[in-house]
Parts: sequence; structure tokens; C-alpha cells
Amino acid sequence: MTIMNKHLSAQDILIEQSKVIELLAMEQIPLWDTLKHLISTLDLSLEGIYSSILLLDKDSNQLGNAIAPNLPSDLVKMFKGIEIGPQSGSCGTAAYLNEPVLVEDIHDSLLWEGLSDKLGSFGIRSSWSKPITSTNGELFGTLAFYSKEKRLPTEKEMQVFDAFANLAAVIIAKKKSEESVRLAETVIESTPAVVLRWKNEPGWPIEYISKNVEQFGYSSCDFLGEKTPFSSIIHEDDLDRITDEVEYYKQNGINEYQQEYRIRTKDGSIKWVDDRTIIIRGYDNQIKYIEGVLIDITDRKRAEKQVQFFANNDPLTELPNRRYFKEKLDQVLKDARHQNRRIALLYLDCDNFKKINDDLGHDAGDEFLTYLARRLKNAVREEDLIARIGGDEFNVLVRNVYSDLDVQRVAERLIETVSKPWEVDGNIYHVTMSVGVAVYPSDGEAGDELIKRADQALYRAKQGGKNQVVWYLNDHPSAK
Repeated sequence: MTIMNKHLSAQDILIEQSKVIELLAMEQIPLWDTLKHLISTLDLSLEGIYSSILLLDKDSNQLGNAIAPNLPSDLVKMFKGIEIGPQSGSCGTAAYLNEPVLVEDIHDSLLWEGLSDKLGSFGIRSSWSKPITSTNGELFGTLAFYSKEKRLPTEKEMQVFDAFANLAAVIIAKKKSEESVRLAETVIESTPAVVLRWKNEPGWPIEYISKNVEQFGYSSCDFLGEKTPFSSIIHEDDLDRITDEVEYYKQNGINEYQQEYRIRTKDGSIKWVDDRTIIIRGYDNQIKYIEGVLIDITDRKRAEKQVQFFANNDPLTELPNRRYFKEKLDQVLKDARHQNRRIALLYLDCDNFKKINDDLGHDAGDEFLTYLARRLKNAVREEDLIARIGGDEFNVLVRNVYSDLDVQRVAERLIETVSKPWEVDGNIYHVTMSVGVAVYPSDGEAGDELIKRADQALYRAKQGGKNQVVWYLNDHPSAK
């Protein structure tokens, strides 16, 4: 194969080099095309010289992916899969030794043993190779010159050799860096996390924010150019706390921290986020910028709230449960002791709930209990607490008792609201309720003691005819 080889002037070489650098600056140009232009420039720069670049295949640890636009295709095929070793031609050996390998005559070189005839069939007589490495010594591949003459390179050719090997290393390193950035961006955009960087300035203006901020209704453009400072989207009830925490971390040299807070999305709705933040400082310990990763934890917060709700509330009626009631009762009793106040505990039980269960089944019974719970809740005062204890039993905590009449009115109102007829499937049911009352401190000072005595009073109410209020002690004026 005959190849045209036009010798370029120094000015021409500079022009071609500038084109390579221009290609290097254009991120959308693939590495292969940029290196191909580099090799074409070399072939035009040096008379009687053909060049190639063999890129390292890290998976196989071999040289392959030959870039040699002016060499015969059959010869280029020979360059694929070259082992890196001490007798693997000029390129394989240069990569192995990490230094230039100059073969004056391939027919007299052990490096080309078994291959010299094949290479010679293309008219190649000498081969010079140099490893292409990064600044930290990472092997990218090799650059090779081939000549049809038996000779070593001239001083000028070695200068060009070194210069273009270095240029190839810069090109490969930059393209690899671009690929890493693109890969990182792809990974970032494919995850639910929002990555952002903001300035250490009031309001925390944003320098970078990943595209997937769109999950909150915003676009990156909404924040960049200091259009919207990050603090403006933090919920107003959380902003002071978050600001104080960040200032504490900054002033105390804490460079990694985690916060949970609410933000407002673009449509005004509320989302919870988990913010994992890193503060980047310079050599002088001054803050350069702050980076964070935001993860939407709204579903988790909702689930936690639900778990907490059902830990404290009855799942059927959604009223507070026995555990929560007992906890609140102990707390209110403690306050009552310090404030010298009276409180009352009411124990409620439906008188004929069993008939509803027997006639209509348990599903209808559950429906009735839900209906009953709503009525009872609406009948107590706002400061009082009602809880479902189990079955058709309820407890009511009446705070701030100034007279027995206050308690009697609450109890009678509960009986009255329950007495309203309940209709289901065309049938009318009338339900009554019995109430037992115990008062702190006259009937007991501990929570369990008050519950027990209110239950005893309830038993007397049931035994005495039902649908009535009975106090634990009969010396209450309203009980006589």
C-alpha cells in the first residue's frame, strides 16, 4: 500500500496542533476522533514516518484499539491484543518497562521475533515506541513511530515524539475526566438524592444543584445565579433551628453533619428532607463552600407519624389508647399536686352494646363503636381527655375541677349524647351508658388507684339500674 506523506512546515504543525487542542476543548468530540486527528497530524509532520496509538484495555491488560489512520488495515489488525511484557514488540515492551523502546531493525531484534516477517511485508524496518502515561504514572497506552528505513530517530523526531506523547496523555486524561464527570452526573441524576453546593453567605445562595431537584417542582435555573437562596425554601418553622445548628457546626469546626427539616416545594406543599452536609475548608481553615445531599424522607416521616399515632391511639376509633391515657394521667396528677388542683376520672361503659354485636355481628359492632367514639369526643370539654380502654369501655380525664358540679355536668352530657338513637339497616337501636367517677385527691392520689375506684363506682352504677352516674364516695353533693 502506497501512502501519501506530505511534509509540513513548522507553521503548519502549529496550526494542526491548535486544531487538536481545539478538539480537546470540545467535550462532545469523542476521544477516538481527537486521537485520530493527532495521529494524522503526526504523519503529516514527519517525512517517511507512520504513527499509531494503542490504547490500554484494562480488563485484559493488553494493548488494543489501534488508532493508525495511515497504516494498512491488515497491519492495524496485528496490533490488537498485544500482551504487555518484556518481548512483546516495541509497544508491549515500552508499556512493560515504562520507558521508550527504540528498535533500529526489527529483523535483528528479539522483541519482534516471530513477527518481523509480517511487519516487514508491509515495508516496515524500524519501530520506536513510547508509553503514554498520566502525570501520576497511570498507563494509558503507547505512541509508536514506524519507518521503512533501518535507522533510529533523529533528535528532532525525538522532540516531536515526546511532545505528541505528552499531548496524547493530556487528551486521554481530559477525556477520561469528562467521562467520569458524565458518569457521576448520570449516577446523580438517576438517584432520588438532590446534590447541591451553596456559598457560605447569608441565605446560602446556590452555586450548583442537580437536575433532579425537579422532584420538588423546581428547576436548576430557579436557584442558579442567586435567583433563589436555599434558605427561602426551608419551612419557616424550621429555619431558625437549622440556621442556629449550621452556625454552631461552622464555628466549632464540625465539617460533616446531618439535619432533618421541611421544605416548601414550588407548588407550596410541604416535604421532609434528610440533609447530609460537608463543609469544605481551605488551608487557612476558612470555609470555601458547603455541599449537601438532600433525600426526600416525606414517606418515612409519614410512616413514623403513623407508627407513633397507633402506638398512642386505638386503631379502630383513633381515640387515645389505655397506655397513652395512663401516661397523661400520671403527668396531670403530677401537675395537680404542684398546683393544688382537683381532677376527676370517669369510667364509661355501654349498657347494651352486646345486643348490637349479637344482632348485627362484629363488623356492625365496630362501626357502632367508631360512631360512639365520635359522639363522646364531641361531648367532652376541649381540655379534657377521652380514651378507649377496651371493648365498649372508655375513660375520661376531667381537668381543673373547681366543683363537683363541673364533673357531674360532663358525665351527664356523655350519657345524654349516647342516648340518641342509632340507625342501621332500617333498625333503630337505643344505647345507654353507665358512668363511675373518682376524684383526686379525695378518692386516691395515684393514677392506678383512681382508675380502680372509678371502675368500682361504675360497677355500682351497673348494679343500681344502669344509665346513671355513680361517684366512688357518696359524700359528693351531686351524688346525693
